[in-house]
Order: sequence, then structure tokens, then C-alpha cells
Amino acid sequence: MWTPVWAFMVDPDLQIVIISNGDDLAQEHSRKVRDIIREHGDFLGYRIAQDKTAVGRWRVDGHKGGMLAAGINSGVVGFGADLMIIDDPVKDAAQADSAAHRKRVLAEYQGSLSTRIHPGGSVFLVMTRWHEEDLAGALVKLEPQRWRSTNVPAVSEVGVPDALGRRPGVTMVSALGFTPEDFEKRRRSVGERTWYAQFQGVPKNPAGGLVKSAWLEAWRLPVAPARPVFTVVAVDPSDSGEGDSCGLVAVSATSDGVCALIADRSAPMTSDQWAREAVRLAVAVGASQITVEGFAARETYTRVVKEAITRATERGELDRPLRVTAWPPKGRARVGDAVARSAGLLQALEVGTCRLAGQFPEFEAAAVAWRAGKHQPDSLAALVIGHDECVQAAGREWSITEPGGGTVGGAPVPAGAGGRGWGSVTALEDWQRMRVG
Repeated sequence: MWTPVWAFMVDPDLQIVIISNGDDLAQEHSRKVRDIIREHGDFLGYRIAQDKTAVGRWRVDGHKGGMLAAGINSGVVGFGADLMIIDDPVKDAAQADSAAHRKRVLAEYQGSLSTRIHPGGSVFLVMTRWHEEDLAGALVKLEPQRWRSTNVPAVSEVGVPDALGRRPGVTMVSALGFTPEDFEKRRRSVGERTWYAQFQGVPKNPAGGLVKSAWLEAWRLPVAPARPVFTVVAVDPSDSGEGDSCGLVAVSATSDGVCALIADRSAPMTSDQWAREAVRLAVAVGASQITVEGFAARETYTRVVKEAITRATERGELDRPLRVTAWPPKGRARVGDAVARSAGLLQALEVGTCRLAGQFPEFEAAAVAWRAGKHQPDSLAALVIGHDECVQAAGREWSITEPGGGTVGGAPVPAGAGGRGWGSVTALEDWQRMRVG
């Protein structure tokens, strides 16, 4: 903790606050600063006041300056800050993955800590970037003009910010003596998430986790397919009824076997809201089907969508049939976890049989950040459904004709093979049950 030591040399009247994820860590930082000052006071030109020596709160002898150390949830009362150092406000990846905890940390900074900073004061935030929406990510997003990010990765890499401007593949000079081989061993032992968070200074692998950013870019379509053979609106519904996140996408299948994400309307919505939005999206993109994930409440979800279709028809917003189904279909067993259920989509994204039609920044950021064991982004879960429905739709298409002969393309067709009525039906069984003539 040499920054406070240097700062007091510049101005011993500074009030410095050190904040960490808990009182113990904050006070440990304060203790180290205090020990340095006690050992090198003659060289530094200042000492600690004898009447204010508590490890969590002490003063510079003969000056107004001093230090307060506290956990982020402890509250900073009666002490302003010319310099505030926030060091690791989140304890570990588990805390970072908790949306509620991230919200509490941001609220504490905005509602308490930021109000303690004196005019002209400075704030340093030093943290392990476990999550894109951590305190650092939130502050840069909310106040990009106020915050400057400095990152020095252990090994320079394309896509990872590097304050030193090194060419890719250059290992930093390690104060602990780590060699390039040591870093490579450490990467293999800690795994990709920890490697990028703790050693590279970014909250994810920029090349992607289960979904690679290179896949999305390599196969991207400039626009939606002009003549799709099937278009479905897929819904991964919000479950609480309180407007939590809902995955809502539209996917089209082309005649050459490519599925394309053509629209993403994912957002926090109640069941009535996402059902209404699903119908609107179906009308907008010309979808013939709405499919809703039905693990939890198959009948309820399909009923809600059908009611939304009825209302849209009565208002004159919909003038054609719109099929409603639940996913997975009845009779198909639920396949493992989210990663297992996404296997087909992941392969399709990699080989280009599923593509993005246009740019989807929020969808892409969430998809690339997804890792095994973590909550699957709702928009990606919806694409799993839409892709599967498009793949299955290819198997539902049948070219059949009524008995009686005729011609096809001017060529005679034998009786029994048919010459009229070419088209598609949902299933062969449906055709077999049709009445003739």
C-alpha cells in the first residue's frame, strides 16, 4: 500500500479512506501503511500521531491528515475523503455472481461512499473483475467521462486492454518472479474464468466461453433471410410474475438449412407482457409459430399466448392463423442442464448453420460471457428453443399429392403418385387421416 504513503508525503493534511469487502481486509491494508510509516518516518518526513493510532483510524502527527479503513458495508461516518481507495469491494466470484450483492455494492458507493469525497478529491478502484456488471463495470457504464481504466494483463493478448501497449504474447515483469512457463501452468491450473479475472484483468475470456465471439462474427449475415421457409418466435418466459427477465427472439430457417436470429426482444416482462410482445413480434417478422419453454407451466404458458392471439385478432392486429406450441414437445425427455440442452445450438453456431442476422450487442455480450455452471442468458435460452424448432421443422415438411395422376412441371406422373396438391403438412399422420374428395 505505497500509494497512501506517497500521498502523505505530497500533502500530510490529506484525509484518506480505504474501503474493502470487509473490515478485516481494509484494516490489514491500513496496518501495512502504518507499519511503513513507523519504519521509515524519518525519510518520509511525517509520523503517526500518538493519540490516534487505532489500526482502523489514525492521524498524521501535527497535521489534519489521517486514514480511515472500513468494510464497504460498515458505513463511513464523520470522515471525508480527499483520496478514497476501494480495494476488492467484492470478496470472490460467488459474491460477484450474485445480482443482489452487486446491487448492494453499487448502492453503497452511490448512496454513501461517493458523498464522502471532497471537492477535487480522487477515487481509486482496484478490483478483480469477476463479472462484467461489477462495481467497475457499472461505474464506467454510468459515468464514462469520469472514470479512466488502467489494466496490465499478465500476458498481453488481442482483445485485452493493456496499459503498456505491448504486442500480443509478451509476459509482464513479475515482482514475484513468475516466468512465462509459470503463468502458463497457472492458467491451466486455475481455469479460464479465474485466469482472465485475476491475471488478465477482464471479467471474461474475450474469445468467448461456451459461445465464441469468433463464431458469431465469422458467420454473421448482413440482414435477415429474404425468403425463409419457416419463422418462429421463441420464448424463454419469466417465471415470477414480477417482470423478471424473459428471453424473446425470432428465428428463421432458410431453404439451405441455415437458421438465423433475426430479432431479439428479450427484456424484464410479466407473463401478460411477454405474451403480448411475442404476438407483436410474430406479426412483425411474419412468423407462423410461437413456441414457449414449457418445463414449469406448459399449459399455462400456451394458454396465455393463445389469449394474447385472440385479443390481437379482435383488435385487427392479426389476420392469419398463428400456431402455439410448448418446448420441448410432449414425449421428448428433458435433456440435462442448460449446457447439454444447448449442444445442438453451440455446434450450429460454430459451423455456421445458425447465424446472427445483423448486430445484437446485448445478446452477443451475454452469450460470449456464459460459462458452464452459470445461469444461461435468457436470450440465449430462447435461441436454443428457436433453433431446435427450426431444425425440427425441416423434418415436418412433406411433399405429397392426392391420388389420380397428372403432371408436374409438364412431365406426366403415374396414377397414384399424384399430380396436384403439392405442399407441406405438419406430420404424415395428419395427411393419413385426411378425407379424400
